Amino acid sequence: MKSLYKWGAACILCGAMASFTAPVFAQEAAPAVAPAEESKTAGFLKSVEIGGFVDTFYKYNYNKNFSSSFRGTTPGFTPIGRGTDVTAFDREHNSFTLDNVEISIFKASTEKDPIGFGFTTNYGEIAQRLTFVNSQGRGDGLTGSQDFTISQGFVTYKAPVGKGIDFKVGKFATWIGAELWESVDNPNYSRSLLYQNAIPFTNTGISAAYPVTDKLTVTGFLVNGWDTFVDNNNGKTGGYQFAYKFTENTSLILNGSHGPEQPKNTAPAFVAAEGKDPGDNLRHFWDVIFAFKPLEKTTVNLNVDFGTEAHASGLAGGNNFGTGSTLASTLSLAPGFSSISNGKWWGGSAIVSRDITDSIGVALRGEYFDDNDGARIGVRSLRIWETTFTTNIKIRQNLYVRPEVRYDKANKDIFGTSTSGNLSTLIAFSYLF
Repeated sequence: MKSLYKWGAACILCGAMASFTAPVFAQEAAPAVAPAEESKTAGFLKSVEIGGFVDTFYKYNYNKNFSSSFRGTTPGFTPIGRGTDVTAFDREHNSFTLDNVEISIFKASTEKDPIGFGFTTNYGEIAQRLTFVNSQGRGDGLTGSQDFTISQGFVTYKAPVGKGIDFKVGKFATWIGAELWESVDNPNYSRSLLYQNAIPFTNTGISAAYPVTDKLTVTGFLVNGWDTFVDNNNGKTGGYQFAYKFTENTSLILNGSHGPEQPKNTAPAFVAAEGKDPGDNLRHFWDVIFAFKPLEKTTVNLNVDFGTEAHASGLAGGNNFGTGSTLASTLSLAPGFSSISNGKWWGGSAIVSRDITDSIGVALRGEYFDDNDGARIGVRSLRIWETTFTTNIKIRQNLYVRPEVRYDKANKDIFGTSTSGNLSTLIAFSYLF
């Protein structure tokens, strides 16, 4: 029977080959894709950029009170004595962690081909924290949610007006701040206090950028708000960016964001406490970044942030309103706050990085963050200092090892019982492709 099957299969194969090859002798076979279509497809593929990286780390906190039981969660206040994590993504203690597997696909908009797009996917610990504000029962990035997210997804268009207006519509990384969530693009591996506590990670909406001169580019934004892909109130947030390039190595950026960020809630307790729907409270924020190279292989990055928000004291970034589709029915303030009032926060950071050799570089960061009103972290009269030293080692092409030591110090015992400081070390491994 096996021989019969083999002979039958052979006859069928020969017949098929004969039927397909016979026309070749009569005429030249037509190409599978027309030359014009093939050229168009090839041109499109050449204009698309695909890249990404794999990022993993091991971290150890020397403060034993600051244990892994208080691993990374969505922002919100934590009672003093339990341990408040003020870092962004590298939160796991005494654990090897797959932090981020990121793949990005981008097609730039040009005068010749004005339509573009981009999207970024993330898998790992970082995916749970890139967009965390609840909206209409959905909470991308909530604790215990998926380890996969699409952190960016947008369409771009270059309008033929003057030098060209670049429009972007969709979800994209915020325009605010001196650091990125991609660790491989930052001088230090861990993110600053300002990145985690002062600014948003993502925005969803529309932007329009125009190069006023060769040195000045102005961009306007209209978005749902901070870190929410579905608007959580009836208003929109407007923003702007003025980027001025003095020289090739010196630049100044001014960012702004203004609009309501607290969720719409008509529960009697909130209306009574505030006299109105908290979704009408406005947040104003300014961000200044000055970067320059005093020496050929040395870069300095200075960043200052200031924010203020109506009726935000003790609200820890507005995360005490409840979760999901069920908003809180009573006002929940952080410990030490008996009433709600306007809140403000501010801080500054300085990062100095230097290339020692072609394969080794170092980066030192120092910063200060003031959340006196508990508007962002939820601890009254809180002030935090932080210093980080990172060594960036290029082992081989696209393979990096990054040992780092960091010390955080606060004026309150936020890192555990009777503990106002936390020393941590980590070593990260990253491969770019």
